[in-house]
Amino acid sequence: MDKLKFIDNHTHGAFGINFNYGSYDEIKSVLKKLYKFNIKGICPTLVGESTENIQKQLAIFEKIKKEQLKNLENETFIIGVHLEGTFLSKEKSGIQDINVFKTPTISNFKELVGKYENIIKIVTIAPENDIDLINYLNEKNILTQAGHSISETLKNCKGTTHHFNAMNPIHHRTPSIALEGLISDNIYCEIIADLIHTNLDILKLFFKTKPKDKIILISDSLPISHFDKEIIFCNKKIYPTGKDENNTLAGSIKTLDEICHNLIKENILKKEDIEKMAFENQIKYLNLIDSEIDILNS
Repeated sequence: MDKLKFIDNHTHGAFGINFNYGSYDEIKSVLKKLYKFNIKGICPTLVGESTENIQKQLAIFEKIKKEQLKNLENETFIIGVHLEGTFLSKEKSGIQDINVFKTPTISNFKELVGKYENIIKIVTIAPENDIDLINYLNEKNILTQAGHSISETLKNCKGTTHHFNAMNPIHHRTPSIALEGLISDNIYCEIIADLIHTNLDILKLFFKTKPKDKIILISDSLPISHFDKEIIFCNKKIYPTGKDENNTLAGSIKTLDEICHNLIKENILKKEDIEKMAFENQIKYLNLIDSEIDILNS
C-alpha cells in the first residue's frame, strides 16, 4: 500500500514550538520532524498578535520558503501562512485574545502584514463585518475563510475554518455559516476530525453531505502536539489535554497524520478518501504553481 501523504492547511505548531513565536531554527526543526510523518506541506497558522510580532514571524516563513524553493530536502514545505487571528468576532473568539482583534478593513490588513503580503495564503475572517477586505483578498488570490464568526452568511468567502467550531450551530429556523457551508457544493470546508472537536455523528453527517472534493481535513494542531507539557498559547496556559483551565478547547493535540490514520482505523473514512481530503483537495484549493506541486508530489 502506498504511503499516505498529507498537507495541513491549519496548524499552530508541534513539539513544543509555537509558530507565533518560534525562531528560524525552531521552525526548521519542526519541519524536519513533520516530514517524517509524510506531512509534505503546511500553512503555518498564526493567531492574533501584535503587528510587530506577526511581521517578525512572516519574515521567517518567507525566508524559509524562498530557501526551500531553491533546495528542499527532508523537511515539510511552507506553502504559505494562514492568518487565523485578528479579524475575528469577539463573540466567537474561542481561546484567542480579543484584545488584539482588529476591524477587518483593507487598511488594517495592509498594516498588519506590511511587506509580507505575498507569503499569506489564507485569512480567516468573520464575514458579518464589512466585506471590502474579503473582496480585496479574493482579488489578490488570498483565500478567505469564514470562521470565529456569528455571521448568518458566508458572503464572498471561499471556505470555512474548522467547520462547526467557533460558529453558530445549525438550527432549523436560523441561517448560519455552518449550514451554508455544509450545503454549498462550491465551498471548501476545513474539518478537525479528531473526534473531540467533532463527534462521530456530526462527522457522519458532514462526510455524507459535503462533496468529497470540497473537504479539507486539518489538524489545528497546537504546539503541545507531541509535547507532554503545559504551554502558553494565546496568553493562556494550555494543558496536555488541549484545553485551558476553563475547559475551553484551544486546538488539537494530534498532527494530521494521526487524525487521518485514526479515521481509517475506526472505519470512518477509507484510504482513498484520505488521499483526496488530506492531500489532493489541498493542492487544488491552494492555487499552487507547478513548482510547488512538484515539491509536494516528490
